[in-house]
This record gives sequence, structure tokens and C-alpha cells, in this order.
Amino acid sequence: MTTGKMIQREKELQEYLITTHMLCLLIMISSLVLSNKFYVSSQIYPVINLRFFILAGLVTLGIVFIFQTKKGLFLSNINTMSLTKTAYLSFPLVVTVVTLLAVNNSLENVDTILLLPILVVASMTGKTGGLLMSTLCSFILILYNVFVVGNLNIYQAMEKDLLFIGMMYVMGWFVGSLTNMEAGHRRHLHRSLHSLKEEIASREKAEEQLRVLSCAVEQSPVMVVIADTDGIIQYVNNSFSRITGHKPEDVTGKEIVNYYSSRTEALKQLAEIVKTGQEWKGEISSKKENGESYWENAYLSPLRDSGNRITHILKFAEDITERKKMEKEMARLERLNLVGEMAASIGHEIRNPMTTVRGFLQILSGKDECRKYKEYYDLMIQELDRANSIIKEYLSLAKNRSVDYKMYNLTDIIQALSPLITADAINSNIILELNLQPVPDLMLDEKEIRQLLLNLVRNGLDAMKSGGRLTIRTFINEDAEVVLSIQDQGCGIAQEIVDKIGTPFFTTKEEGTGLGLAVCYSIAVRHNATIKLDSNTGGTTFYIVFKRK
Repeated sequence: MTTGKMIQREKELQEYLITTHMLCLLIMISSLVLSNKFYVSSQIYPVINLRFFILAGLVTLGIVFIFQTKKGLFLSNINTMSLTKTAYLSFPLVVTVVTLLAVNNSLENVDTILLLPILVVASMTGKTGGLLMSTLCSFILILYNVFVVGNLNIYQAMEKDLLFIGMMYVMGWFVGSLTNMEAGHRRHLHRSLHSLKEEIASREKAEEQLRVLSCAVEQSPVMVVIADTDGIIQYVNNSFSRITGHKPEDVTGKEIVNYYSSRTEALKQLAEIVKTGQEWKGEISSKKENGESYWENAYLSPLRDSGNRITHILKFAEDITERKKMEKEMARLERLNLVGEMAASIGHEIRNPMTTVRGFLQILSGKDECRKYKEYYDLMIQELDRANSIIKEYLSLAKNRSVDYKMYNLTDIIQALSPLITADAINSNIILELNLQPVPDLMLDEKEIRQLLLNLVRNGLDAMKSGGRLTIRTFINEDAEVVLSIQDQGCGIAQEIVDKIGTPFFTTKEEGTGLGLAVCYSIAVRHNATIKLDSNTGGTTFYIVFKRK
């Protein structure tokens, strides 16, 4: 029960008691008037009228007491008693006793006024209070008959009003029982309302927790997918739509395996989860809305009902495509560093004896007795020169290679090198297109940038047939980074060897050394740049992205 309703009920009970007390006073006054005990004569202050003034004073004091103490009365519990409450309940008894003494047996059936305190107490305190008041009123009635009415002993007085005494007990018991029932119903209602408030509070708390959980799932940076045991998607969160491009309404009701790169493997995983109830963790290749593949680190778990039956499959997934690219890049750089360290360690040690051998071969080829072997000497010298050029290129991978950084403009370097590139393109019957936009100066080693550019250009020329087009561009991307791109129109790079691009000594050319792209990657690392490639059947584009910080 709310505080407002409790206050309202208290006010109603106060008004009920005050009205009852007023009626008791009215009954008392009526009894006195009917008994002719207080007839006022022409004399103002006769001794016989003293009781009238005393009674009037008592009535006035009673009224003042009722109105002065009504704010301190609290009757929410019939079993609690206080001084104020005792005074209120005693008031009808006092009025009744005063009336009996004042009337002094001058009215018939005046003893029925004893029902008033019984009714008031029983209706306020319940069956126990009603029976106690009935007992007290019975004693008052017996004493009244013995000492006021007279000519009766105690036993005669009891016999005379035995029926009326029984009626008082019946009234006290009946009215009190009704009061107890009402109080019990009120307590039960109070408990029910309290339980209802707790239930409402509990439901509100659960709804708030559910709302927070729903917001957390919806706004989670991790992809969340819920599917039934048949693999039919029932829910996806915003991250799933943002990363994959699939809208919730497009995937809901579809099979979850449709969005994996390997449908067979996905079906096998789902069947295993439903069958064993075990969780699954691993990396999965999936497809975006545009058909692009991406890698995700997935966690699949079965959801169970109260009967421990698997009803749904919950999937958490994180897009790790960039991380896997970074891991591959780090592994490739580790290989480059290893090769660079080897180059720095043994490169010069190999070139020194080769130089000695080449010198002796030149001396021997000039002697008369060895002239008949000059052809062989020249061939060996050519092979040594070829080996020396490979070693020279190999040494360019060295990690501790000295670099001369200066402020250069990438566009200026390309324009300075364009005649040589144009000549190579003409010799290969390839169309060269330069699309050079203004870019800011960078800290560069001009020789290394020239080597990087020539290596990539010649790879592009070798990848195309006669009549193809090679495009060289410079521009600034959306991250304010300087980008050099070299695009050919060859047949592209097979997907299975894309990951091997840049690995030292890996080549697809018949006469290649496999060091050209490895050198390019090494140069990019030294210039705080990254190399990206985009390859398909229509050609390959290499992007060299230079960070400006």
C-alpha cells in the first residue's frame, strides 16, 4: 500500500472515531435530557445544577482533546496500542459510565448504552479488544445494578442481566471478528501489493538488463550472429552488416553457410557443434556482399534451453583480414632481414675471391700459350661478371646498407628517369602513360628510388604482350600519404603465388634471379613505405605508399 493511501486511510479512521465520539456525546446528552436530571430553574447557581456544569466542562474538554490529538493517531495495525489510541478508545467508556451515573436509573433500558464502548473497541482493536471490553462492561453493569439500582446482590444482578451480558459478548466477538477479518485482508493486500511492487521492480530491472545487453550486442565491434540448429540465420548485429555489407533483412532466414568461402567445411563445423555440444574456435574465410573474401577469427557456441537442449548456435567473429596481412608482411620482412644479414655477412667474402679469379683469367687469356683457350676464358669471365651482378643486387638487401637521404620530389625523379623508361617501353612495343600529380617532397635516396622504379617498370613490361599499356601515377590518398602506382595490363598474378611475391630468389621468369621485387620491398622498408598490389586477369597494379611522418 502506498504512503498516500496509508495517510488517506488514517484520515478516514480519524473522522470515523471523531464522529463516533460525537454521537456518544449526543446519546449521553439525550439521555440526560430525557431523564430530567438537569432541569434549570430560575435560580442561576443552585447546588442541584452543579453536575450540569461539570458535565458540560467534561464534554468541552473531550471535544478539545479529540481535535488536538487526532493528528497523532495511527491505526494501520489493530494490534498496536499507544497512549493516544488508548485515550480514544476509552472515551466512549467514560461517556457511558458518566451517563449511567448521571441518569441514575431514571430511564428505562439505560444500560443498553454499554454497547457503545464495545462497538467502538471491537471495531478498532478486533475480537480480543471486543471481548475484553465486553467483560469490563459486564462488571460495570453488575456494579451499577448492585450499587446504583440497589436491592440486589451480585448473583441477582448477574441473573437479572445475564441475557444482556451474553449479547454484549456476542457483539464484541462478532464485530471484533469482522474487524480481524478486515485487518487480515488488509495485511494480505499489503503483502500482495508489496510482492507486486517487488515483482514489478524485478521485471523493470530485468528489462533494463535486457536492454543494456541488447544495446551491448547491437553496438559491439565484434560480429554477432544467431542461427538455429539448421543453420538458418535469425539475428545479426550492426557490426556484421558494417563489415560484410550484408543487410540484416537480406541475411535473416538464409543459411549461415552461404556466407563462408568453404560451404562444405562450414556445414561440417555446424553439424559437429549440434552433435557434440562443444564450442569451436578458429579462423574462417568468409565472403562479403561484394564477393570479396575476408578472414575472421570466429567463436561458435551452442545455446541451450532450460531442458539443456541445444536450440540455437551463437557466433562471435572478429575481422582479422588486416591482421593476417600484417602477419604476412612481418614474416616477409623477417625473411628480408635474414637475407639482408646474410648478404652483409658473406657478400663481400664471395666477391673478393671472384675478383681474384677474374683477374687471373684475364692474365691467362692474354698469354700466347693460352690463346687457343681464349674463348673459354672469355666465357668464364662473362659468367663471373654475371655472378658478380647477382651478388651486387644481393648486397642491396643488406640491412646495414648505407643510404643517402635528401629531400626529393618523387614526381621529379620519375620525370628525370622517363626517357630511359620510354626507351624500354618502345623497345617492348608498349604504350607508356604518365599521370603525375603534384606531391610534397620526401626524405628519399634518389638512387634507391630509381632502382625501385626501374625494377617495377621492367617487371610490368615483361608481364605484357606487345601493344599493352603501362601507367605510372603519383597522387595523395585520403590519408594524406604519397602514393606511387605502376599498373600493367598483363595476365595478372596467380592467387596461389601472391603471398610469395617479394620472397628472395622466388621468380616466375625463366632467366630471373628472384631478387628484383625483394630489393624493392627492402628499399620500401628503408623509406618507411609499404608495397601493396592488386592483381586480376586484367593486369597488376603495385602501390608504393610513402608515409609522410
